[in-house]
Amino acid sequence: MKSSSFRLITWYTILFVLSSLVINIYIYTVISSFIYEQSRSEVEEDLHDLAEIYQDDGVEAFEVETFEDEEDPFLVRLVREQDDVDILRVPGDWEDFDERELETGAEAGEYVYVREGTEDAYEVTSLRLEDGSVLQIGQTIAEREDLLRKIRNHYLFAIIPIILIAYIGGLFIADRALNPIRQLINTLNSIVSKAKLDTRVPVRKEDKLNDELISLFNTMLDKIEALMNGMRSVLDNVAHDLRTPMTRLRGTAEMALENGEDAGALREALSDCIEESERILIMLNTLMDVSEAETGAMKLNFEIINVAPVIDDVVDLYGYVAEEKGVSVRAGFPEELFLTADRSRIRQVLANLLDNAIKYTPSGGRIDIEASRTDKEVEITIKDTGVGISEDELDNIWDRLYRGDKSRSQRGLGLGLSLVKAIVGAHRGRVEVSSKPGLGSVFSVHLPS
Repeated sequence: MKSSSFRLITWYTILFVLSSLVINIYIYTVISSFIYEQSRSEVEEDLHDLAEIYQDDGVEAFEVETFEDEEDPFLVRLVREQDDVDILRVPGDWEDFDERELETGAEAGEYVYVREGTEDAYEVTSLRLEDGSVLQIGQTIAEREDLLRKIRNHYLFAIIPIILIAYIGGLFIADRALNPIRQLINTLNSIVSKAKLDTRVPVRKEDKLNDELISLFNTMLDKIEALMNGMRSVLDNVAHDLRTPMTRLRGTAEMALENGEDAGALREALSDCIEESERILIMLNTLMDVSEAETGAMKLNFEIINVAPVIDDVVDLYGYVAEEKGVSVRAGFPEELFLTADRSRIRQVLANLLDNAIKYTPSGGRIDIEASRTDKEVEITIKDTGVGISEDELDNIWDRLYRGDKSRSQRGLGLGLSLVKAIVGAHRGRVEVSSKPGLGSVFSVHLPS
């Protein structure tokens, strides 16, 4: 966490400093351009004014205007066509001025730097007049460069406060950004050290992304807690459901040992042991089938089958059981319903659903089995007029070893619907249920055709 915080602070500081430098460079460029334009606009204005006086009023008026203001900071030079200097005015504070440093061939609007890089540097611009003469005006750049130098120095001095501000901002940002992660770590430590699965990270509603991360983490904990509770429930159910056959098995064996001389009793005891062990094996095998189907490890023998005869076989198989209970079974579907599936596993699905419907439909009730086909799927519906399922239990009936309140009196393992959902899911299909207590249930199996 410390290295992450350090990296975040470092990157934020670097980005903040670089951004500040870019902004400062831009501001400095704008300011320097403004200063240059301002100082040169005065030079060019004076240049054109003197040129106008020279061309309109002559050289004498030009000379009077040039030397009238002794405080004028500009250099003024007028060169005739023969390159003889007619007029030259040099500001009084210019020392060691050498006229030979000036160039007469500069174009209008261009500036020539003289003594560049020294304290006495100045710039000169020229304008060629109509009679061929050249008018030059120059100004010292010392004050301008000194002002720009001061601005640059202030920017350099501002780097340290900028770095400090960036570092403090980085600390704040890193703390805010990593705080949800710290909370997640603390919550995980609490779960690991104290095994408190009900611990949750509080959502502060300060940052949408962090809030979403915390919400997803809390949702994951909810699912883990539900899974752990489900595992405990499964283990409890397995232990409960195994205890009865194992107790019977043990009791039968003990009774057989006590009556060891009676061959008939021994034979009956062995038969009971086989029956109970078969019940245990069925439970374990069904659990294995559910797990394999849910994880994709179940081996399915896919082939193109007509599901109509499969439904007929299942109805014939359970017809006697339904008749014994006084429940009528009616089936109606086309003779040809082809799809790609594992025949034995589809038979297992239909058998489990029909067996449940018969179990929970009282005498005098009715079960309707229908099937139809669309372009994309085959739908098989089993509708009964049984006791129905409460809304609170609908989401739980697919869980392994789950048995509702009304099913505890019936013989069974609580694995039939789990196996149904797992097998249908392995076929990339889906199974749906709708039910109302006292009115019956409707199970619909949708298989891709």
